[in-house]
Amino acid sequence: MEPGPLARRLVDKIFSEERTVAGLMSGTSADGVDVVAVRLKGHGKEVRHRVLHKDTVPYPGELRKYILDSVEKGSVHDACLLNYLVAEAFSNALKDSIECSSIRLSEIDLIGSHGQTVHHFPEYVSLGGFSSRCSLQLGSVQVIAERTGVTTVGNFRVRDIAAGGQGAPIIAYVDYSLLSDPRKGRLVQNIGGIANVTVLPADSGVGNVYAFDTGPGNSLIDFAVAMLYPGLTYDPEGEIASKGSCDEEVLKELMAHEYVAKPPPKTTGREVFSSSLAKRIVEKGLGKGLSKEDVVATLTMFTVKSIVKNYDLFILPRVRVEEVIVGGGGARNRTLMKYLEEELEERGLRLLRHEDVGIDSKIKEALGMAVLAHATLSGVPNNIPGATGAGRSVVMGEIAL
Repeated sequence: MEPGPLARRLVDKIFSEERTVAGLMSGTSADGVDVVAVRLKGHGKEVRHRVLHKDTVPYPGELRKYILDSVEKGSVHDACLLNYLVAEAFSNALKDSIECSSIRLSEIDLIGSHGQTVHHFPEYVSLGGFSSRCSLQLGSVQVIAERTGVTTVGNFRVRDIAAGGQGAPIIAYVDYSLLSDPRKGRLVQNIGGIANVTVLPADSGVGNVYAFDTGPGNSLIDFAVAMLYPGLTYDPEGEIASKGSCDEEVLKELMAHEYVAKPPPKTTGREVFSSSLAKRIVEKGLGKGLSKEDVVATLTMFTVKSIVKNYDLFILPRVRVEEVIVGGGGARNRTLMKYLEEELEERGLRLLRHEDVGIDSKIKEALGMAVLAHATLSGVPNNIPGATGAGRSVVMGEIAL
């Protein structure tokens, strides 16, 4: 029997040197879907990219609430249903966004989709003689491929976990590919719902790169703002925190959290830096007479202090670093960035934003999904064992025709 047309199309794309790839991403804050279309050629440090289109499409309010509620107390039914609903939302986000662009859906060769993380548990659990870690990203690639008619790659983390890793941070390969510098040691700090850092020594090979989650990004801040200011879901540009003062007693308690000083490889999620933790801090702060602004300022400082504490413990004693490149939603929080810049100056480090090195931080992780999918289709290993703790380099991602 002759191979079918889908197989022929896949083979043609596998052997293409250059592809137009769409990247789809929703982070732990579950704000919506970041969409990018990019022209890609090459891999690793040889990769070249040209962004053709970029956009952010918010989730419908009911869907976002359902996702966040399910993260906290969802059932198997919720996870099952969300796997389809999130995929529908991702598909619609891409199609609606592309309609307003200069390219057509038929011109896209490949989609890379991260899906929506609803659970991440990096510790080993043993049962019946078997043991494993687990991480769950919802948004079926089969549904996206069906709705768009485009070959889709996703579910990246599973192969890394199978190889002994934690399945995160998966963006480390992208940072290595796009942001390595032959002369300067760099840290690439993402501040999303959770904060993670990639360590790029000057002129490093992939074997010298490592990465890990430093702790909370915007998650605790967002949770607290939603509790204290009905109608708000985040601190716009850090305006609330700018009117408050950090409480040292509460900050000291937060900094004693066991995750902060835990050595890498390590990853975390909203299961750890959760709404229940934020609720406890809000109640403690208000109970001791802090203003609402003080509580938000304290949680903002916790994000910053936990980041630099990890630098002090696990990076600066090992690697010469000159620059810290910051991206993610936290980069738009002016108060957080002010606190962070002050801490970095004390350590002789220069703060840059992704825009300073030619990358739009709003769509950086969606761009990353496109780069990962591009590598997957070429059979190029796209995990970083030094980041995830995997036993070997593997090709992450499942392909839906």
